[in-house]
Amino acid sequence: MIIKNNLSLALFILVIYNLILLPTCVFAEQWDFRDTSIGLGYGYEKRANNNDFVGQKVILDAQYAFNREEGETSEKLSCCARPSLPEYFYGLMDLNLRWGTDGTALEYVSLNLTPQAIMWLPEGDSTDKYRTKWDLLELGATRFITDDALEVDSYLEVSFLRAGRLGALKWSDDSPFTLLTGLQVSTGWAWGKSNNDLYSEVSNPFAGLFVNITLEHKSWGKIYTEQRYVNGFSFSSPARGHPTAREAMVRIGYFKSIYNCLAFNIYLQKRSFYFDEGDLPGLYTQTAATVAELSCHW
Repeated sequence: MIIKNNLSLALFILVIYNLILLPTCVFAEQWDFRDTSIGLGYGYEKRANNNDFVGQKVILDAQYAFNREEGETSEKLSCCARPSLPEYFYGLMDLNLRWGTDGTALEYVSLNLTPQAIMWLPEGDSTDKYRTKWDLLELGATRFITDDALEVDSYLEVSFLRAGRLGALKWSDDSPFTLLTGLQVSTGWAWGKSNNDLYSEVSNPFAGLFVNITLEHKSWGKIYTEQRYVNGFSFSSPARGHPTAREAMVRIGYFKSIYNCLAFNIYLQKRSFYFDEGDLPGLYTQTAATVAELSCHW
């Protein structure tokens, strides 16, 4: 617990130090690497069939890229059959911390670090009803989780790559509504360890799927859903290919820009984790949370 507190304090100071040096510029789009943000939320969470971690929570979110560079337009490497402008990001960080207010202290840590990421933004306007917003590629993305409520002592995920696209569907140029759809896939290797000593440490390849669907209105804001599924698998026979782990997250929410860099976000979220030991019943844990968050985006 001391290590968790020291880690969270150091990362929090680092994020604040870098954020105050940046000019104000609002993005607040889903899966936008250019969006530097920090948010503070308050919510209520409960775990199915377990009252140990039921209660009010304080949540800290932050996203930051330590360096970014614009590339040159390439006719050969194009986005959606149109010339695209690549933008490179180095040291992309995404941090999520969750504290309990009833003495359980820091319960959840999620840290994503990507050495290099690329966004391809199509140049020029399009008259198509479906328009590509951007294509995404992350190389060597590393994700670390510790989650007391889900009995996850540690979970480390190293992606060989993550690749995806975010597109926008507009019924007409005059319509205030836009339907955003995003899809990402990933593959790599993961290591997991449960707080339950009966279950072995996990080491397995994985395949991941990330889905985003957002209905956006120019004035009213956005109603969105995000889903993440990462499933471990084995090359052995089903009878011997254990242990493996599976992680999932589903979120449904409403997002609205308020003033300048400030935005309000309220959402329902379910997290789950599954250890498959083979000889033992699967260890499946899940939590459900309702969160309201105020964030600032640069």
